[in-house]
Amino acid sequence: MTTARDTIVDALDIESFVLCESEAEAKELVGKLMQSLGLARFVIVSLDFNGPGAHFRVRAYMNKPGDTYTWLKE
Repeated sequence: MTTARDTIVDALDIESFVLCESEAEAKELVGKLMQSLGLARFVIVSLDFNGPGAHFRVRAYMNKPGDTYTWLKE
């Protein structure tokens, strides 16, 4: 059975704001978020700490070149 997640060809971008006290804490929280979502391969595209927290953009790679592509699985 194919899930919606399996039909993503390359990457998934997530953008949000986290409440935190420092940029280092924001990076840690983003990592924990991605882990909790089951998205192990990711990069933080941008992170702007300002006041009560940090605005971030992160890209999770669902399929990279050479992977066994999810959309080809039966």
